[in-house]
Amino acid sequence: MFDINNVNQTTLDFFREIENIGAGHAATALSVMTGRPITISVPRAQLCGYNEITHIMNGPENVVVGLLVGISDDLRGFILLVLDLNDARMLVSTLLGEPIENVSEDGAFSEMQVSALCEVANILIGSYITAISELTGLRINASVPELVVDMAGAVMNLLAAAYGEYGDHVLFLETRFSDQGQCLYGHFFLIPEIESYQTLLTKMGIS
Repeated sequence: MFDINNVNQTTLDFFREIENIGAGHAATALSVMTGRPITISVPRAQLCGYNEITHIMNGPENVVVGLLVGISDDLRGFILLVLDLNDARMLVSTLLGEPIENVSEDGAFSEMQVSALCEVANILIGSYITAISELTGLRINASVPELVVDMAGAVMNLLAAAYGEYGDHVLFLETRFSDQGQCLYGHFFLIPEIESYQTLLTKMGIS
Protein backbone atom coordinates (compact mmCIF):
# COMPACT_ATOMS: atom_id res chain seq x y z
CA MET A 1 0.00 0.00 0.00
CA PHE A 2 1.23 3.48 -0.88
CA ASP A 3 2.58 5.43 2.10
CA ILE A 4 2.50 9.23 1.65
CA ASN A 5 4.99 9.58 4.50
CA ASN A 6 7.58 7.43 2.74
CA VAL A 7 7.96 8.45 -0.93
CA ASN A 8 11.23 7.63 -2.70
CA GLN A 9 13.13 9.77 -5.23
CA THR A 10 11.96 7.65 -8.19
CA THR A 11 8.35 8.48 -7.37
CA LEU A 12 9.13 12.19 -6.94
CA ASP A 13 10.97 12.22 -10.29
CA PHE A 14 7.96 10.55 -11.92
CA PHE A 15 5.55 13.24 -10.72
CA ARG A 16 8.00 15.99 -11.67
CA GLU A 17 8.40 14.56 -15.18
CA ILE A 18 4.64 14.42 -15.69
CA GLU A 19 4.40 18.04 -14.58
CA ASN A 20 7.19 19.00 -17.00
CA ILE A 21 5.30 17.37 -19.87
CA GLY A 22 2.11 19.17 -18.88
CA ALA A 23 4.02 22.43 -18.41
CA GLY A 24 5.21 22.33 -22.01
CA HIS A 25 1.64 22.11 -23.28
CA ALA A 26 0.45 24.77 -20.83
CA ALA A 27 3.22 27.18 -21.85
CA THR A 28 2.17 26.88 -25.49
CA ALA A 29 -1.47 27.57 -24.59
CA LEU A 30 -0.58 30.59 -22.42
CA SER A 31 1.73 31.98 -25.11
CA VAL A 32 -1.11 31.82 -27.62
CA MET A 33 -3.49 33.36 -25.07
CA THR A 34 -1.21 36.33 -24.32
CA GLY A 35 0.61 36.70 -27.64
CA ARG A 36 3.89 36.63 -25.69
CA PRO A 37 6.48 33.85 -25.27
CA ILE A 38 5.90 32.17 -21.90
CA THR A 39 7.90 29.25 -20.56
CA ILE A 40 6.99 27.06 -17.61
CA SER A 41 9.42 24.80 -15.77
CA VAL A 42 9.36 22.61 -12.67
CA PRO A 43 12.57 23.26 -10.71
CA ARG A 44 11.83 20.87 -7.87
CA ALA A 45 9.54 18.19 -6.52
CA GLN A 46 9.50 17.27 -2.87
CA LEU A 47 7.55 15.67 -0.09
CA CYS A 48 6.76 18.26 2.56
CA GLY A 49 5.05 18.22 5.92
CA TYR A 50 2.12 20.48 6.66
CA ASN A 51 4.31 22.51 8.99
CA GLU A 52 6.63 23.23 6.02
CA ILE A 53 3.89 24.45 3.69
CA THR A 54 3.55 27.89 5.26
CA HIS A 55 7.33 28.32 5.06
CA ILE A 56 7.17 27.54 1.34
CA MET A 57 4.42 30.17 1.10
CA ASN A 58 6.58 32.80 2.88
CA GLY A 59 4.94 32.56 6.29
CA PRO A 60 1.47 31.81 7.71
CA GLU A 61 0.26 35.42 7.46
CA ASN A 62 1.36 35.94 3.85
CA VAL A 63 -1.69 36.46 1.63
CA VAL A 64 -1.90 33.97 -1.23
CA VAL A 65 -4.26 33.07 -4.05
CA GLY A 66 -5.39 29.44 -4.12
CA LEU A 67 -7.00 27.73 -7.10
CA LEU A 68 -8.57 24.41 -6.19
CA VAL A 69 -9.64 21.78 -8.73
CA GLY A 70 -11.32 18.50 -7.82
CA ILE A 71 -10.47 15.36 -9.80
CA SER A 72 -12.71 12.32 -10.24
CA ASP A 73 -13.25 9.08 -12.19
CA ASP A 74 -10.21 6.72 -12.21
CA LEU A 75 -8.30 9.14 -9.96
CA ARG A 76 -9.95 11.02 -7.11
CA GLY A 77 -8.83 13.92 -4.96
CA PHE A 78 -7.86 17.46 -5.80
CA ILE A 79 -5.04 19.63 -7.09
CA LEU A 80 -4.22 22.98 -5.54
CA LEU A 81 -2.28 25.75 -7.27
CA VAL A 82 -1.11 28.51 -4.90
CA LEU A 83 0.35 31.84 -5.98
CA ASP A 84 1.74 34.63 -3.86
CA LEU A 85 -0.69 37.56 -4.11
CA ASN A 86 1.86 39.80 -5.85
CA ASP A 87 2.74 37.04 -8.33
CA ALA A 88 -0.96 36.52 -9.01
CA ARG A 89 -1.32 40.26 -9.69
CA MET A 90 1.62 40.18 -12.10
CA LEU A 91 0.14 37.15 -13.84
CA VAL A 92 -3.22 38.89 -14.24
CA SER A 93 -1.43 41.95 -15.63
CA THR A 94 0.37 39.78 -18.19
CA LEU A 95 -2.71 37.81 -19.18
CA LEU A 96 -4.98 40.82 -19.63
CA GLY A 97 -2.34 43.23 -20.90
CA GLU A 98 -3.19 45.87 -18.33
CA PRO A 99 -0.95 47.82 -15.91
CA ILE A 100 -0.36 46.06 -12.60
CA GLU A 101 -1.61 49.22 -10.86
CA ASN A 102 -5.08 48.28 -12.15
CA VAL A 103 -4.97 44.96 -10.27
CA SER A 104 -6.13 45.11 -6.64
CA GLU A 105 -3.36 44.94 -4.04
CA ASP A 106 -5.60 43.17 -1.52
CA GLY A 107 -6.91 40.39 -3.78
CA ALA A 108 -10.29 42.00 -4.50
CA PHE A 109 -10.08 40.90 -8.13
CA SER A 110 -12.63 41.95 -10.73
CA GLU A 111 -14.78 39.31 -12.40
CA MET A 112 -12.56 39.41 -15.48
CA GLN A 113 -9.40 39.05 -13.39
CA VAL A 114 -10.85 36.08 -11.51
CA SER A 115 -11.79 34.54 -14.85
CA ALA A 116 -8.21 34.99 -16.10
CA LEU A 117 -6.72 33.28 -13.04
CA CYS A 118 -9.21 30.42 -13.26
CA GLU A 119 -8.31 29.99 -16.92
CA VAL A 120 -4.63 29.67 -15.94
CA ALA A 121 -5.62 26.96 -13.45
CA ASN A 122 -7.68 25.23 -16.16
CA ILE A 123 -4.74 25.28 -18.55
CA LEU A 124 -2.06 24.22 -16.05
CA ILE A 125 -4.03 21.55 -14.24
CA GLY A 126 -5.77 20.40 -17.42
CA SER A 127 -2.38 19.93 -19.11
CA TYR A 128 -1.11 17.95 -16.12
CA ILE A 129 -4.18 15.71 -16.10
CA THR A 130 -3.91 15.17 -19.86
CA ALA A 131 -0.26 14.13 -19.47
CA ILE A 132 -1.24 11.59 -16.80
CA SER A 133 -4.08 10.23 -18.95
CA GLU A 134 -1.89 9.87 -22.03
CA LEU A 135 0.82 8.04 -20.08
CA THR A 136 -1.47 5.73 -18.13
CA GLY A 137 -4.75 5.43 -20.03
CA LEU A 138 -6.62 6.49 -16.90
CA ARG A 139 -9.78 8.56 -17.22
CA ILE A 140 -9.67 11.75 -15.16
CA ASN A 141 -12.26 14.50 -14.95
CA ALA A 142 -11.60 17.93 -13.46
CA SER A 143 -14.03 20.32 -11.77
CA VAL A 144 -14.32 24.04 -12.40
CA PRO A 145 -11.56 25.85 -10.42
CA GLU A 146 -12.50 27.51 -7.14
CA LEU A 147 -10.52 30.63 -6.25
CA VAL A 148 -9.77 31.70 -2.69
CA VAL A 149 -7.69 34.62 -1.39
CA ASP A 150 -6.53 34.04 2.17
CA MET A 151 -3.51 33.81 4.45
CA ALA A 152 -1.15 30.90 3.83
CA GLY A 153 -1.94 29.49 7.27
CA ALA A 154 -5.61 29.18 6.35
CA VAL A 155 -4.70 27.42 3.11
CA MET A 156 -2.49 25.00 5.05
CA ASN A 157 -5.42 24.24 7.35
CA LEU A 158 -7.52 23.48 4.25
CA LEU A 159 -4.94 20.94 3.10
CA ALA A 160 -4.62 19.37 6.54
CA ALA A 161 -8.39 19.07 6.98
CA ALA A 162 -8.87 17.49 3.56
CA TYR A 163 -5.88 15.18 3.54
CA GLY A 164 -4.32 14.97 6.99
CA GLU A 165 -6.04 11.67 7.83
CA TYR A 166 -3.80 9.95 5.27
CA GLY A 167 -0.47 11.21 6.60
CA ASP A 168 1.62 14.17 7.64
CA HIS A 169 3.04 14.98 4.20
CA VAL A 170 1.90 16.14 0.77
CA LEU A 171 3.56 16.13 -2.66
CA PHE A 172 4.70 19.59 -3.74
CA LEU A 173 5.88 20.74 -7.19
CA GLU A 174 7.38 24.17 -7.62
CA THR A 175 6.30 25.78 -10.89
CA ARG A 176 8.17 28.69 -12.48
CA PHE A 177 6.62 30.99 -15.08
CA SER A 178 9.02 33.04 -17.22
CA ASP A 179 7.93 35.89 -19.46
CA GLN A 180 10.59 38.00 -21.19
CA GLY A 181 12.93 37.97 -18.19
CA GLN A 182 10.20 38.18 -15.53
CA CYS A 183 9.82 35.10 -13.30
CA LEU A 184 6.82 34.10 -11.18
CA TYR A 185 6.53 31.07 -8.93
CA GLY A 186 3.53 28.88 -8.22
CA HIS A 187 3.09 26.11 -5.67
CA PHE A 188 1.47 22.99 -7.07
CA PHE A 189 0.11 20.50 -4.51
CA LEU A 190 -1.03 17.06 -5.68
CA ILE A 191 -3.60 15.59 -3.34
CA PRO A 192 -5.20 12.41 -4.71
CA GLU A 193 -6.75 9.89 -2.37
CA ILE A 194 -4.24 7.27 -1.24
CA GLU A 195 -5.91 4.60 -3.39
CA SER A 196 -5.50 6.88 -6.41
CA TYR A 197 -1.78 7.28 -5.75
CA GLN A 198 -1.52 3.48 -5.68
CA THR A 199 -3.52 3.16 -8.92
CA LEU A 200 -1.35 5.72 -10.69
CA LEU A 201 1.99 4.24 -9.60
CA THR A 202 0.85 0.71 -10.43
CA LYS A 203 -0.12 1.83 -13.94
CA MET A 204 3.36 3.27 -14.39
CA GLY A 205 5.05 0.13 -13.05
CA ILE A 206 6.58 2.00 -10.12
CA SER A 207 4.70 0.20 -7.38
